Amino acid sequence: MSGYRTLHRIQPSESSPTDPPPTLWHVHFSPCRPDTPTPSLRLLASGASRILRAYSLRERTKNDAATNDALDASPMVVTCTDCLVPADFSDETASSRCALGYGALDIARNYCGADLQAGNEVVVASQLGGKVGVWVRLDPMLRGKKVDVDETGIDQNLPRYIRPDAEFSVASATGTTLAIRPPTLGNYYSQRESDILVALGSANGSVILCRTGVVAARPGQATKTGASGGVVGDSSSTRVEQTINVKSNSTPGQVVATVGGGHACVLSIAWHPTIPNTFAVGRKDGTIDVYSSTASERYDEELSFRRMHRLVDSSCPIRGLTFSQPEGALLFAGDDSGKLYSYDVSVGSSSFASYGDAVKAAMSPIKLVACALTAHKGWIMNLCAFPDERRVCSCGSDRSVKVWDCGMGLASSTPVHSFDGVHSGWVWDVSCGSVVGLSAGGGSTSSSGKKITLVSCGNDGVMQVFSCGD
Repeated sequence: MSGYRTLHRIQPSESSPTDPPPTLWHVHFSPCRPDTPTPSLRLLASGASRILRAYSLRERTKNDAATNDALDASPMVVTCTDCLVPADFSDETASSRCALGYGALDIARNYCGADLQAGNEVVVASQLGGKVGVWVRLDPMLRGKKVDVDETGIDQNLPRYIRPDAEFSVASATGTTLAIRPPTLGNYYSQRESDILVALGSANGSVILCRTGVVAARPGQATKTGASGGVVGDSSSTRVEQTINVKSNSTPGQVVATVGGGHACVLSIAWHPTIPNTFAVGRKDGTIDVYSSTASERYDEELSFRRMHRLVDSSCPIRGLTFSQPEGALLFAGDDSGKLYSYDVSVGSSSFASYGDAVKAAMSPIKLVACALTAHKGWIMNLCAFPDERRVCSCGSDRSVKVWDCGMGLASSTPVHSFDGVHSGWVWDVSCGSVVGLSAGGGSTSSSGKKITLVSCGNDGVMQVFSCGD
């Protein structure tokens, strides 16, 4: 029996037979620990609505009320826990069907220590037109340490409505693509840039790097008022803190750098997971540019970037772009002709003795190693790399979600598994998540001992949850 199967269909609560749910453009599993001690996954979704919804996904147990319901055979329990809303949100604007919606979404774990679940959750989303919101959810472990968590104005009834910690507008941004610079690479943050930074795509071909107003975790430096030598969400620490400082002294939205202007419109951005300050950009004309910082080891210098590589194998828009996880040895790209490309960007190491070594790594040659010529019968809308480094998932306008082996599967255009017709329209995004303790009902086991679950979203406004076996 195949380990690939559909587990659950998530229908947003605001939908009705006469008023269908708004299109969902993006879904992302959170890399941070959930609010409850029960093994679960936290999922966020954005679309043609002014509300970002966060869901808790967990395995159904015999104690759940609907377990004995003969009409409910789903192995999962899904609960909408949070609604992230803009600062000017009201009941009147919530019911508006003319909302621009959030066209881009990314989530980061604000931590750079050894604990793979510790850290505050940072959510950044942009509306069409360039208005950006930033929400911070504190690590639940901090509550166990009796720290003072300011939750004034947050409704404790589910779902909780939460306004942003920062909000700003970037006039030249399209609002359709963004990516958070990984806070986990804290060793290589310039001392001038203590903020978490977000990269926004623009129509003139440039990538705009902005401050979020949220302090980035960094080894040996505090993000808690009065603390020293700590990092955000350090669950191994026994020190009891009094207050949590998540905001910096900078102005949210302040532009740090503008990279690569004068080229085709930016459609996708992906940060390298291990090479500091290195990212790839997919463009409307099919080119892929790879940029890296030119700053030296003097951390007090301003960030500056230059183009290291230009890949020209495609002539169609590149909407899907991602590095393999967790090392980033491969770069995957999907275009509007349905082709899926795989590039070798391996550098032989995920740690660097100096910043100069990291710059040299970014300059290493990039080689095309495989191409699935008929990956999809239409546009490839997005890609998601599995955490096992062996698989990548694609979704497209042909209403399918496909899982690929990173080796010969791409070369032969043969997916490991294909979920066909899972949505009634285009499939806009896919995301995979893993959590220790989620058994076969809620996902499959990866090589690291975690369980892998896949979710997709599309024009029909629903999310499909899948189990992904080996």
